[in-house]
Amino acid sequence: MTDRPLDWLEALFADIGFRARPAVIWSVDSRELPITVTLKAGEDALGALVLHGPDQIDSLCTFAAELQEVLQPALRVGVPPCPSCTRVLVPKRTLGRIEWHCPGGDFRCSAGEYQEALWPPGPEDRDAAGLLANRLSRRGLKWSNLKMTRRGGAWVPTITLQTNTDETAVRTAVAPLVAEIQRTNPAYTVREDHAGAPGKPSFRSLSLRGTPSLSALLYGTLRRAPEGDSCDFLVEGAPGHHTRVRLAPEHSVCAVGECVICDGSGEPFANDGDSVECGGGFARTSRVEGDPHYFYAWELRVVQQPDLD
Repeated sequence: MTDRPLDWLEALFADIGFRARPAVIWSVDSRELPITVTLKAGEDALGALVLHGPDQIDSLCTFAAELQEVLQPALRVGVPPCPSCTRVLVPKRTLGRIEWHCPGGDFRCSAGEYQEALWPPGPEDRDAAGLLANRLSRRGLKWSNLKMTRRGGAWVPTITLQTNTDETAVRTAVAPLVAEIQRTNPAYTVREDHAGAPGKPSFRSLSLRGTPSLSALLYGTLRRAPEGDSCDFLVEGAPGHHTRVRLAPEHSVCAVGECVICDGSGEPFANDGDSVECGGGFARTSRVEGDPHYFYAWELRVVQQPDLD
């Protein structure tokens, strides 16, 4: 783990939040100390804790203990629990790192390694699928679908891997469980022209196929993103209200001129001022309050304006 405070916080919350019901939701006001961490349990606000102090490790250890105290009444259980005796683990400093220690046994693990210590899941572990999904994600292994089925008193994972995922690495991560591996077809981009239903305008679409997609709809007027913005384009709804969009289908962004988006072959697709619809959804990109949010679009539609003649 790095010495960046946000990396430490991500590790602590991954450990503390894994068994938490409802989910622990958090955000921060800064990337550097002092950091105010705003907390929620599900939809219930729990206030805020401040991470500060001259020694970062000691400060994080104190913060972890304070966080446990705040969460316990809301969750009605202490987290994270010891996998052996279910007592609540205690954060302690060990040299230059934080470890979880069982107060009544020998279990211990480094902060951020709690889920690794739970592998493999027991036959009655209701979090088995989440445990495996997180285990694969921590190793950078891409998958499209995953499920865990109990057979003969043991878990059998069924995993659909994305095209370039290393199957040997997946089987190594899953061991000692034995996975049933499937493959998905590669994702690809399609450009199409649509006549439109009766009474509806025609449109052209640039879509990503062969991958799970979010179902939210964003519509408005396409605008060029300001120079230096990390999105592909803006969608203007009400005047002055813009949503940053990142486009998944193969495309390129034109730096100048009326054309903003070209398709994968370099042909113009969408211009500044076009009426557009985007299929996709919002996803968190940062824990830091005030950082920009993005709409991730798996499809971009350019709606043709009706002929007034």
